[in-house]
Amino acid sequence: MKTDDIQRQWYRTAWGRLKFELGGLAFARKNGFTSEDYANHLWSTGAVKWMGKATPTAKEYLLKEAEACGTLWPEVTFKLGTLTNKEATLTFTVGCLGGWGRNQWRMASNMGLSKKDVCRYCRQAFLAWASQLSLQVCPEPQTNGTCVLTASVRTEGC
Repeated sequence: MKTDDIQRQWYRTAWGRLKFELGGLAFARKNGFTSEDYANHLWSTGAVKWMGKATPTAKEYLLKEAEACGTLWPEVTFKLGTLTNKEATLTFTVGCLGGWGRNQWRMASNMGLSKKDVCRYCRQAFLAWASQLSLQVCPEPQTNGTCVLTASVRTEGC
């Protein structure tokens, strides 16, 4: 199979995964659950197995997340920032885990979800996932359209 064909298939797979995840969130919201409820349901177990250890450094965790993002969301662009054992950052510069492309929020909107619903889900998913690893992880949407994901050794609040 040609590289272009493989890349096209992978992009279709990424869109399918997004559609599946947003569809689950839309179903949960329509049935009276919050975005946070659904995130906790999906992401409150499995992080230690995925990471391979219970207490990674912020740098180890964020590098693993960057690898996953590069694989699962091939059209989302990000750059790594601070990378220390106590704190690490990744900035989504084009698109995010809730959508990408010319009309980033089209799929969510078509399912009756707002950007706020998706951002609340994403934030809680990262909080639930990282709490299993003794880390504090916070995605923070910025006014310039980017989103900064910060991982740090657990402290109070996000």
